[in-house]
Amino acid sequence: MKTIHQAGAAAVEFALVVLIFLALVLGTVQFGWLLYSYVVLTTAASTGAHVLASQRGYSAPYTNTKNAILAAAAPIASATALASNMTISMTVGGTSCQSDALCSAALGTGSQAPTAGTQASVSISYPFVPMAGGALVVRASLLPTALQTSMSELVQ
Repeated sequence: MKTIHQAGAAAVEFALVVLIFLALVLGTVQFGWLLYSYVVLTTAASTGAHVLASQRGYSAPYTNTKNAILAAAAPIASATALASNMTISMTVGGTSCQSDALCSAALGTGSQAPTAGTQASVSISYPFVPMAGGALVVRASLLPTALQTSMSELVQ
């Protein structure tokens, strides 16, 4: 009777299975990081819209709103990385306001409110950086390269 030698077969099977298992674990971690980053950015946009909508009569609504957004987005990156990579755009009543003077004029003064139903909107775009980098992971990734979110609130 002939004996069949199977030395090393278990090691080969383990090597094949562990690659699939690690890919699943890495994919789950990457997707979790994506969702966490998106939730943090959405919260930052919501905070920004709330702050911008309540800045009527203030002298620095753009600066105050931008600082609130950067503080709310702090869990996903350092302040320097956020300030240099995050794109923030604000509108009040459909008019873009990218400075304190423009935002103050669009929001109105303490005694003169803007038109009823005026909305303050904040849009944020931030590049998504996967936790596990590398050229192969980035090229083969099905995850987005940038996260975008926006929120609106009625001016108070």
